[in-house]
Amino acid sequence: MDLLDRRRFLRGLCPCRTNSSDDIEGWKELFNRARYGSYSERRAAAHSIGTLLGKAQQAAQYRELLLQLKNELDALMDDRKSASDVLGVMKKHGHAHKGAARKNYRRAYSVFAIQTPTEVANWLNERLALKARKRVTTDSKIVRNLARWLEHRTTFQPTRKTSEDEIIERARQLQPSLFSA
Repeated sequence: MDLLDRRRFLRGLCPCRTNSSDDIEGWKELFNRARYGSYSERRAAAHSIGTLLGKAQQAAQYRELLLQLKNELDALMDDRKSASDVLGVMKKHGHAHKGAARKNYRRAYSVFAIQTPTEVANWLNERLALKARKRVTTDSKIVRNLARWLEHRTTFQPTRKTSEDEIIERARQLQPSLFSA
């Protein structure tokens, strides 16, 4: 493809234009263009990535896509110039300054953490090796409380990382009977 076709392709992947969550190879190329493309390609790719980060916090299909692209996103944000380009474009799309864009990126990065009650229940059952009667379900009070606590922490402390040990300690406070023999 020539430069104009590549730019159209990159813009066409943007979630603000289409529902392009199924073209994983296209998205991988978009991340590649965000790092190594021409100036106009990097800007088009940065817009699409910024939009994807925002949509991933709201829609499950974009969350799934972002989970598949975690390695590409990490590589992009580890490259200072590329990260600055992406955050600069995010700034122009409604963020007050690059610091706010970075905060929004970190909040979007929480997409990779345990979020839904189903994920919390599965994680607890696996981590605590809960068997038969002790297994927790998505309807369990502890699962609902932990999911609410994690959501609150992501919303109000987006830059804070929550370790697995913190989640276990919180679970121990909420329901000590899970930890008894």
